[in-house]
Amino acid sequence: MVKTFILCLLLPVMAMQGVAQIKWTRSSTLLTDNAWENYSTTYISPEDENTKPVLVTAIPYNGIYSHEDQYGLPFSMSGNQSLFGFVSRLSAKTQQLFTYDSSNVYFITPGIHPSNARLYEYRVLLNGKMVITPWTTITQFTDDDFQLNNFKKHLGFLGGYKTTWGNGIVVELRRTGSDSLLASSAVAWAETKPQLLQIYTPGDLEDLLSLLKTSYNPYTPEVPSGELLKWRTRYARNQLDPETGLPKKLVLQPGESSVIFYLRSGVFKRYAIEYQLLKDGKVVIKWQPNDKDNSFIRLKELSHGDYQLFIRYSAQRHNVIRYPFEVEPAWYQTGLFKGVAAFLLVAFISAIYLFYRLIKQQRRTRAAEAKKQQLALELKAIHTQLNPHFIFNSLSSIQGLINTNEIKAANQYLSEFGTLMRNTLTGKDKNFTTLAEDISTIDNYLKLEQLRFGFLYSISTDENIDVRETEVPFLLLQPIVENAVKHGVGGMQDGGVITLTFRREDNNLIASVADNGKGFSDKAKTGYGLKLTRDRITLLNQTMSDRSLALAIEDNVPGTLVKINFINWLL
Repeated sequence: MVKTFILCLLLPVMAMQGVAQIKWTRSSTLLTDNAWENYSTTYISPEDENTKPVLVTAIPYNGIYSHEDQYGLPFSMSGNQSLFGFVSRLSAKTQQLFTYDSSNVYFITPGIHPSNARLYEYRVLLNGKMVITPWTTITQFTDDDFQLNNFKKHLGFLGGYKTTWGNGIVVELRRTGSDSLLASSAVAWAETKPQLLQIYTPGDLEDLLSLLKTSYNPYTPEVPSGELLKWRTRYARNQLDPETGLPKKLVLQPGESSVIFYLRSGVFKRYAIEYQLLKDGKVVIKWQPNDKDNSFIRLKELSHGDYQLFIRYSAQRHNVIRYPFEVEPAWYQTGLFKGVAAFLLVAFISAIYLFYRLIKQQRRTRAAEAKKQQLALELKAIHTQLNPHFIFNSLSSIQGLINTNEIKAANQYLSEFGTLMRNTLTGKDKNFTTLAEDISTIDNYLKLEQLRFGFLYSISTDENIDVRETEVPFLLLQPIVENAVKHGVGGMQDGGVITLTFRREDNNLIASVADNGKGFSDKAKTGYGLKLTRDRITLLNQTMSDRSLALAIEDNVPGTLVKINFINWLL
């Protein structure tokens, strides 16, 4: 077989016909539009042109050329024969050929010219049975510019034909009116698909180099004897394809980011082989021609995942082979590692966040402690200021008794004052005391003032209040009681009345100090004692989160009513 370029004169108009439900067509392609460089022709010898006509068949090969012809192989129109080659004894007058391209096959008759054309005739049959073109004299010839090898010009041209896969076209040539054939050509349109011969991974580069240096032939590719045996050492028997000996699914180790697939076919046109690659079910390489003009498909820079490689001939895109393979992830790419890494990352971020929160909380705690200490110091300062205020008022009372020559009353006052001072000095470092102790201190003070002013007083507590367990701020009520004496009943003698009550409302403790005096003046309401009490309540409210205090002064005709609400004090 020799590859050549054919220029031929085509019929201007051809019709499509159907015979027994099998489609066939006669070419209507213009001479200048046909890709003749993609055709290969059969012939015996140019010298035969001088003695007898020659029937030449031009078949498209689409970039694939094979010398694996099996001459003498039994011929059938089923299309299940050789691969991309002519199956025929070309020295015989009868040619049996296969085409694997859906394009037209053309027929030419060197040795038949306009001068002797009337001596010969041809016919065309579908599958060797149904007549497409009856016995016809050759009337078309190539022009003056056409040259096929060493044949003379003006070769006879029989036209181009094609049919569907699995069927065939037969062209017969004879002398006009003769019963014997001079030549015939039967062409079958056979389906095929690529075939994998071998797979080379990065660890097989020496085998690949050995193949390229020694036995590799781009037109008759083979795998060296024994090379397929390597897969038996890597895979179990049930993991290998019994026909090809290749793994049913190739598994590439981590780091093997490239693989080469070696195909059976003499490929010398890049577009003859097409492939598509899917990864994890998604297309990563769309259908495209092979990257190299040979029988190798090389995939590189593969990341880990499940792949599927699809391969086909561009001439038969409906016949596709699929080969699955997998690139295993490195240990740091596995789901377990990613899960552990994600967990550790989250844990690390959480630790940083918690550490940040801890530092922030510690700062808040230190700030709160500092504020608490500051408030405590301020409370202590206020507390310290209460004692001199209380002592000053008491000494003023004693002085008044002495000035009025009430020596006995003054001595009794001093005795009671000593007891009161002892209680006061004992609790000077305490912010809180029991309600019972606070009531006792207030009672001692009122007894002292009663010696001087002669008023009446009473202290009452609800039965549902445990005075020994309930704590209140130390001396918080003392300035209020002093104001009730000094600004309320001080000048009324035995007509004055002071009432001190402790009652419960839900969880609140209500302490009330009432007198029947003339009432607090504006000066009294803003006096030093009440100022200290208000400041102390403000500071106490800043140090307590679950309870609070509220002070209220009301006119109580006659007299004044002062209330302190201990909110949420009796939980």
